[in-house]
Amino acid sequence: MRKLRPLFILTFLCLFLSTAAHAAYLVEWAGNRFMLGPNDGLSQMMPFKAMLYEQYTSGEFFYSPFFGLGSGTYSGLSYYFSTSIFFALTVNFFFIFELLGVITEPDILFWAHAAVFINIVKLALVLIVSYLVFRYMKFQPVPAFLGASIYGLSSMYFRHAVYWEFFADAYLWLPLLIFGIEKIFREQRPGWFITAVAIAMIDSFYFAYINLLLAGIYILFRLFLTLAAIEIKRGKAVILFLISGLFGAGISAVSFIPAVHAFLHNHRPDYVHDIEWIRFHDNILFTSSYVILPAAFIGLAFALPLYRDRRFRFFVSVSLACVLLHYSPQVASVFNGFSAPQYRWEFFLSFVSGGAVAAGFSNLALLKIKDISKAGVLALIVYGLFALGDERLEIHPLLIGSIALISVFILMLYTVAVKRKSKTGGAAVALFMALLFAAAAYQFIVAVARDGVTIQFPLFLGVLGSALLMFILLVRAVEKDSKSWEAVVFIVITLLVLANGFQYVNLIKGGKTERVTEEYMTGRNYDDPEINRLLEQIEEREAFPFYRIDWMEGRRNNTPIAEGFFGLSAYSSILNEQLLFFYLHELEIDMARESVSRYATLGKRANLHSLLLGNYVILPHGDENVPAGFERVLESENFIVYENQWSLPFIRPATAAYSEESLAGEPVLRREHAMLSGVVLKNPDEQGVLPPVPEELEFEAAGVEATYENGLLEVTGENGGIDVQLIETVPAESDLYISFNLVNLAESEGFALTVNSYRTLRKPNDSIYKTFVDDLTIRVPADDIIRIRVPEGTYKLSELAVYEESYEVLRTETAEAKGSNRFEWSGSRIKAEYLNATDDQFIVLPVPYEVGWTAKINDEKAEVLEANYAFMAVPASPGMNEIELTYRPPHFWKSLLLSLLSLVGAAIYLFMRRKI
Repeated sequence: MRKLRPLFILTFLCLFLSTAAHAAYLVEWAGNRFMLGPNDGLSQMMPFKAMLYEQYTSGEFFYSPFFGLGSGTYSGLSYYFSTSIFFALTVNFFFIFELLGVITEPDILFWAHAAVFINIVKLALVLIVSYLVFRYMKFQPVPAFLGASIYGLSSMYFRHAVYWEFFADAYLWLPLLIFGIEKIFREQRPGWFITAVAIAMIDSFYFAYINLLLAGIYILFRLFLTLAAIEIKRGKAVILFLISGLFGAGISAVSFIPAVHAFLHNHRPDYVHDIEWIRFHDNILFTSSYVILPAAFIGLAFALPLYRDRRFRFFVSVSLACVLLHYSPQVASVFNGFSAPQYRWEFFLSFVSGGAVAAGFSNLALLKIKDISKAGVLALIVYGLFALGDERLEIHPLLIGSIALISVFILMLYTVAVKRKSKTGGAAVALFMALLFAAAAYQFIVAVARDGVTIQFPLFLGVLGSALLMFILLVRAVEKDSKSWEAVVFIVITLLVLANGFQYVNLIKGGKTERVTEEYMTGRNYDDPEINRLLEQIEEREAFPFYRIDWMEGRRNNTPIAEGFFGLSAYSSILNEQLLFFYLHELEIDMARESVSRYATLGKRANLHSLLLGNYVILPHGDENVPAGFERVLESENFIVYENQWSLPFIRPATAAYSEESLAGEPVLRREHAMLSGVVLKNPDEQGVLPPVPEELEFEAAGVEATYENGLLEVTGENGGIDVQLIETVPAESDLYISFNLVNLAESEGFALTVNSYRTLRKPNDSIYKTFVDDLTIRVPADDIIRIRVPEGTYKLSELAVYEESYEVLRTETAEAKGSNRFEWSGSRIKAEYLNATDDQFIVLPVPYEVGWTAKINDEKAEVLEANYAFMAVPASPGMNEIELTYRPPHFWKSLLLSLLSLVGAAIYLFMRRKI
């Protein structure tokens, strides 16, 4: 028990420190406000956690029909939580509590309440792991704890935890990787490195990529800068890293390979903008949203005698290199997979700067008064340059007063040290730590005073009072020539103040997390009770076992997951590539808002609603954009529910098959007709006779508050455009399909586009979320005039075409439908029956096609075909077809075998090395 006592003490200290670091959000939680970003936190993190918890605890690990139109979650959500080790532990913990009756089944609101406590535990683990790694590097307990605190309490941890909770997991695995690296350099023992690589690659393929790049940087420096007296030779180290890295990667295969497959079969437009090599995009000493270098590091870096210690030289060198890399958008692009620059790797800078501070504190006895004085002056000069050189940093009287008071404190300490004739030890510590604490207080004042958050006078006095208390304690340290633990305590307190200040200024206020309240999450803007009552009424009146509802709360594409219904929208960084192409290219479905990594609605196009079982649409009162064939069936105070009167069965037979190539370049309306009258395949054995080409209507186009010539539209009014006047009147029961290419020539202006009653939003050209798909097809009810309107500006509007949709094909298919609704869909398994009495060739299902689906018909293996651009079909057999479809992640069994073989191989390899 005594042997475990240090670990218990460490755990208690880290839990206490982590709790104190989350004080700002604990106060928020007490007020029913949550540690969640109002955007991705509510739109992705909470729905995904709730959905995966329900899946995992019910025995389903691979697929969910609630995720958009249906999707594999094991690979598709590997970017988020599906393979997260920490999330898996969390699920098990809460599931035990659920089984014991302590809690009910966690819903989204439960996960919101739990967020701050989950992050407290995670940060405590980060502090424990990083402390143990620093201790392994031969740092004494106090410096090691200080280094771990600088790493764990860095601003990026809280930024990640609030906006993208799974990002913060990387804080756990980086120290493990570094520990594994050190074990190889110091002891030639690769076991920990194999383990760390496997864990990192299993947990998140995205941060595995980042962490392995960071590990590579660390190894590169370590090859030329030693930290221990006896270390492995470079060549042998490289060989050990390669072999053990391959074993670790092999063990992770069962998770990593399906994840990478999903990533490679995702679609996101290339980043087309120039990426600078160097750009001063933030102030890393004062106001950076990513990482703020601690004052302790800045002061220590100029204390030249400390460079006699090899550990200090190493960590400062890596830290300064990382500072340079931080100001390179090109490097940020590399860390984001050579895409748009994203600054997500800087937690490594926090770790190595923590290591530098730990090394510095381990050698304070090397310093004299003159060393401290020089370091202090240089540190203040650097702070001054970063303050004066940043045009975004407002210089205000509070800042000037702070500098004056800091200077007085420094002078007082210098005077005391000289009078006592103390040239080393305690006096040096006193003066140096006063400099560091004053600089930290200065950082805090500037950080809290910015961004429109007014600092209160009592808070200002509190910060300066803390500096004065620091002065008194350090004078006592000089008198007794004591060690520096008191100073460490005050630096940690400063880190806590900075951490909570960052959370309050940048996240609660600046990031508007104060909006994420229990009232908001159970209200009309997120989980609307009025909508939930309508959903219940739909379920009560609907006998059909599967139907999709076109409804989304604002811009939250994962509303179907949050509100528990089969929907038509999804938002995730990784989505089924075929589905995205189906929306963006093959069918040109407008999503009401242009953006990458999401899809939504079916453009109110009745053919697509019938094909994909979008049998209900919920619209607010006054919205006239109702799909053809839909009738009002339910109504509430603010909403109306419309039901599809031309619905089709879940299982649809098809005889005619058309190739995608034969429909390339054809109007999207003809493609819809082909999907209704047969099935579209990539390469069918026999090409069917295509449906007739829809007739292109004649029209005349004229500018309205605009000029329109040779495809160039110059809008001079506030909301102008063109009127498209049809030559012949179209029957009122028909719809119009308007196709055109529209490009805004302004670089940085998004805009709203309206076509009669239809409205959609388009991204500016310089947005990283722009699809760069400018071919649009808009459906509107029949009208003699089509009014296309955009804001003032200059546009290219070309390839304008108008088609009439009378719905004869859909009406015929509905009236003659031969399909079946005899099926069961449970997670990754679909069982269905269809009696083929008319020699149909194919059975088509409205389930998205993904690699990983396998099929059996009457217990015989059958091919799963990619049909209708993004969905599934199987060959039909004569007579009764008993269909069984099963989904497993791409290459799952092969990757599982590779993981097992690698695990056995690694065990043998480690066993053989022990005999060497």
